[in-house]
Amino acid sequence: MKTTNPDLHEINNQLRSVADIILTYLRDIIYNPTNASLDIECLPKAFVNVGKGLQYLNCIISETRSLANELAAGNLDCDLPPSSNEIAAPLKDLHLSLRHLTWQAQQVAKGSYNQHIEFMGDFSEAFNNMVMQLKNRWMDDLEEKNRLKEFIATVSHEIRTPMNAIIGVAQIELQKSGLPEEYAAAFDKIYNSGNNLLGIINDILDLSKIETGKLELNPEEYNILSLIHDTVQLNIIRIDSKPIEFILDIDENLPLNMYGDELRLRQILNNLLSNAIKYTDKGHVKLSIKHSKQDGNVTLCFAVEDTGQGMKQEDMERLFSEYLRFNIEANKTTEGTGIGLRITKNLVDMMGGAIDVKSEYGKGSTFTVTVRQGAIECGPVGAEPVEQFRNFSFTKGMEFAKLQIARECMPYGKVLVVDDVGTNLYVAKGLMEPYGLNVETVTSGFAAIEKAENGETWDIIFMDHMMPLMDGVEATRKLRDLGYSGAIVALTANALAGNAEMFKQNGFDDFISKPIDTRHLNAILNTYVRDRHPAQDGKHKAIMEESPRNRSCAINYILLDVFRRDAEKAIKTLKETVLGGKFRRGEDMKLFITTVHAMRSALANIGESEKSEMARTLENAGHRDDKLFISANTENFIKELEILIKSLEPAETADDAGVQEDEAYLREQLLIIKTACENYDDTAAYAALDLLKEKQWKRETSTAIEEIRDLLFLDSNFEAAAEKAALVCEIPRETSR
Repeated sequence: MKTTNPDLHEINNQLRSVADIILTYLRDIIYNPTNASLDIECLPKAFVNVGKGLQYLNCIISETRSLANELAAGNLDCDLPPSSNEIAAPLKDLHLSLRHLTWQAQQVAKGSYNQHIEFMGDFSEAFNNMVMQLKNRWMDDLEEKNRLKEFIATVSHEIRTPMNAIIGVAQIELQKSGLPEEYAAAFDKIYNSGNNLLGIINDILDLSKIETGKLELNPEEYNILSLIHDTVQLNIIRIDSKPIEFILDIDENLPLNMYGDELRLRQILNNLLSNAIKYTDKGHVKLSIKHSKQDGNVTLCFAVEDTGQGMKQEDMERLFSEYLRFNIEANKTTEGTGIGLRITKNLVDMMGGAIDVKSEYGKGSTFTVTVRQGAIECGPVGAEPVEQFRNFSFTKGMEFAKLQIARECMPYGKVLVVDDVGTNLYVAKGLMEPYGLNVETVTSGFAAIEKAENGETWDIIFMDHMMPLMDGVEATRKLRDLGYSGAIVALTANALAGNAEMFKQNGFDDFISKPIDTRHLNAILNTYVRDRHPAQDGKHKAIMEESPRNRSCAINYILLDVFRRDAEKAIKTLKETVLGGKFRRGEDMKLFITTVHAMRSALANIGESEKSEMARTLENAGHRDDKLFISANTENFIKELEILIKSLEPAETADDAGVQEDEAYLREQLLIIKTACENYDDTAAYAALDLLKEKQWKRETSTAIEEIRDLLFLDSNFEAAAEKAALVCEIPRETSR
């Protein structure tokens, strides 16, 4: 029977025990790493190095597993195993690829679509395809936005150009003295309706710019009292005859100056106030303005409260999300598009602010806006200005609320208007007529450049922005390249943001939007003409003080001649009715009242307020049938009129024999006038008459020229004017049509 060696048996047992320990350790390394533990001290000496090797393997696997877990969790900022860990090398390569892929994905997110990878097999193709699709979509969106931007610019220009003519011509007519009341009312309606339409156009353009991300805020330092005053004055006109009390509550500790986009703040306030007034028939509209300070900024709070129609809950839920008008049945005659509040909400959001609404149907609404503004080192508005605002009665004097422009005469000034549209030239020239300026016009940038090359200069060149062949920007660059240093002001119907900076970068000094705002035009003329000629301006003002006929540029020689003739007729009528001994209560009294009433208005039109007041007292006496007062005061009134007429008569030539008439030029212009009248072309006729006015003629010729003008201006008698021109030309009458 075979016996077993006891030593060998013991060795087998030890080997079996070591194998179990190693197997358990390896199993734990793989499946239960947190419990993997090996006590080398327990191993036979021959297996100590094996144990150390296994511990090193555990460390390598642990480092690799840790990296794999971090990558699986998306953590690319983890610590990497040392370079000696060869097992982790593929994972480290993957880590590097993922970091690079992440960077490229971030670039794509920022709009950089020129990213491409080749190092990740099938994933590379998928990634590259995704980037290409995003790039194509971005290019399509960009093309669409550019088309929309171009459309906005085109719409702005195409609509504003005819609007410039409509509003401009209405303004020209309204600034004329002696305009019949019914015509004035009609032109006023055209002007107001044109401005309302312009407001709608501006709202649509603003909304388009907001939704395409083209609207930018332009923050600058502004005065809060100026903002409040101008906004309130603008909106108070809307109250008209409604029994509405306007209440203004201002925090006297409000900072006087702040930093923000004043223009857009005005727009927000205008929208809220105009809506409150529009939908309130009686009661009150209240504007409250408060503030708080936080983190070095000012939080401005506007609240507009009204006792108007209010809103239903379902309408309030849709207030800023749709182009919405409420109570349409009850507001059929109320103007508006319903997009003002949507624009207001977007503007408030752009300023990082908030808008809140509380409303009760049938009782009224309160809109509260908070916006953050930059703080400026300054004092508060103070108690005194606040009290003045509070005590100011905004419900009185509504008929005087429309802005009146104090135009100053500038006959020493010279301007050039460049525009390819004849109507625009007519409007611009007409709006500047009251200033007495020397206004030249050309229809292209080429013509303006040619004039400048010939050495001509002007106080201002008004340059249209968009013209064929050579636009205003290119024309201005060429003028500046020639060394022309005079003021150039852009006339633009393009209402897009950023134009002011664009014009300045291209050599313009300033710009005016079309339709031309007479207030803006007045400011431009004052800046670039009046303020740059202080000596001539002072001299002209002194001359105006000396003579009544020079008192206003708006009182042109045509109006003065018309007044002179009307006054002569009035004197004849007054002498026959009052001084001729035929004065009776019947038709003569009625004729007397009508005559002095007409003189009252006519005298006021030419600035003769004292004599106009004399006419008013005589008119009132006529209504009272106070013949004693009329008899005692009419003769003195007649004498005053005669003295005035004498001062308004054209200066006589001391010696007609010394006047050398340009007969060829006279005949040429008279033939133009005759032909123009035969074709009912008053524009051409007036142009020729204006040219004749610039030269010196004998008294008889001057009188004939004025008679032709009167036939056109007073009677619109083209046939008689043509005949008169033919007679002065010494053309046989039978050749006249």
